[in-house]
Amino acid sequence: MSGRPVSLAANTAPSAAPTLPPPSTQSQQASTPSRSGTVSHTHVHSRSSPAGFEQPRYRQYGTTPESAKYSSPPGGGMLPHTPSGAKYSPLGLADIRPPSDSLLMDHQMTPGSFSAFNGDIQIPTNSNYVAPWPIYAVDWCKWPMSSGNSFAGKVAIGSYLEDSHNYIQIIDTHRKQPEADTPDVVPGDVEVEYVKTAEATHSYPVTRILWEPPSSQKQSTDLLATSGDHLRLWSLPNSQMMQQTTNSITGRSQAQAPAKLSPLALLSNSKSPEHTAPITSLDWNIISPSLIITSSIDTTCTIWDIPTLTAKTQLIAHDKEVYDVRFCANSVDVFVSCGADGSVRMFDLRSLEHSTIIYEPSEKNEKLMSPGGSSPSVSGLSTAWPPPLLRIATSPHDAHLLATFSQDSNLIRILDVRQPGQALVELRGHSGSVNCIEWSPSRRGTLASGGDDCCVLVWDLINQHNSVHMQAPPPPPPPTGPGAASSGPTTTERGPTAAWQCDYEISNLSWSPPGPASSSGLPRDWLGVCGGKGFWGVAM
Repeated sequence: MSGRPVSLAANTAPSAAPTLPPPSTQSQQASTPSRSGTVSHTHVHSRSSPAGFEQPRYRQYGTTPESAKYSSPPGGGMLPHTPSGAKYSPLGLADIRPPSDSLLMDHQMTPGSFSAFNGDIQIPTNSNYVAPWPIYAVDWCKWPMSSGNSFAGKVAIGSYLEDSHNYIQIIDTHRKQPEADTPDVVPGDVEVEYVKTAEATHSYPVTRILWEPPSSQKQSTDLLATSGDHLRLWSLPNSQMMQQTTNSITGRSQAQAPAKLSPLALLSNSKSPEHTAPITSLDWNIISPSLIITSSIDTTCTIWDIPTLTAKTQLIAHDKEVYDVRFCANSVDVFVSCGADGSVRMFDLRSLEHSTIIYEPSEKNEKLMSPGGSSPSVSGLSTAWPPPLLRIATSPHDAHLLATFSQDSNLIRILDVRQPGQALVELRGHSGSVNCIEWSPSRRGTLASGGDDCCVLVWDLINQHNSVHMQAPPPPPPPTGPGAASSGPTTTERGPTAAWQCDYEISNLSWSPPGPASSSGLPRDWLGVCGGKGFWGVAM
């Protein structure tokens, strides 16, 4: 099926950390860990052993240092000309971010109380960074890491506070050898230390933050983009101005404030910036970094030309709010989007008179197949039909593969653009609503997800023997009666290959660039995990 987008006039505007074990083949229903514990006013840094992606167990370490507790930044309500309320939130849905009851500043974070997914081994976290506010947006810079030094890449994080006071921080990560007195240290163990180097204020919740994609024309980048009320471009201050405030309890604190990010541009998809519709997401084209695409609750997607700071194309992409947008791998023209109308649509900038509907749910099958498909929402009202699709992720290795999930759903669907209309694979393993998905940039067919069940799950779509067998729900009854069509191809189901559990609902994920080889000979990757006010590096 195809839909016809409407083109609009273009508008211009001026660590090694805990490793992931294979999940148990037992029930995937995980209970929420406790949040009890004592807090202090220092950032935390603890340790655990690195291991290969395939390592099947944890090793127990000593007591994790205590965490931090901060007061909430003052709130002044939303900006006068910014629509407020759940309908006009940056994603249109309050529950895409971690529930507020787990993020209140008077709650206590106890990062030492994580457990393996099978529930029988307690593990500490090796290194985590604690921000003064709830973290939602995150991106671990994908520029290659050098094996000749300890630098492990830059991480950008952004807050999601429902007022006009929001924040961005830049964190440098560094590999270092554990202290000699660390229990159970083995050769090859590595720690990750976090150093806050810059920050900035943001007048609207940060719905997405991205570093400029890697390029062969230079060694590194100092450019990043954020979405919220507008598309904003930022640059890092020069190295002399960068204040390095260590997050290690053994590091020396420094009195002066971190350097400030430099705002470079503010791009609006509205002729009246004071009344702009919130931007729900952005994506930076890897092939042509001069292009950024944004999605908005006003049903449009906009292609921006960064060198000229102009909107090249703006089109109506969906019938309702657009919640996410991504370029397809190895393309400067093809992109996909999802939104409140429950569909995934694919567009080609070379032929905008048509769009392809890659996926839209069948109401009969959806309610029969999806866990809790007709369950009431948080407000107690019936869930809207079709269920909104909150996020979409395009595989960096296979241009035909996409991943997406619905509101209030614990199911992830893998789509193949060559076979529109039905999910290729359904990933089942979460016991709570999914909040985020991200493909690994270095491991083909590997996807990570996080949800309200406080679990990070890793899925291997290539090596089926790594997956846990999941019991499927009963299939829908076959069609009956005269003229009933035969059922189409069935959807394959897959379980996770590894899991990691946190004390907090997982709000977002970001993979690191490949690091130096581990003992298995494979590149050492980290998965950056956001939950509450914490950011964790989990080793693969």
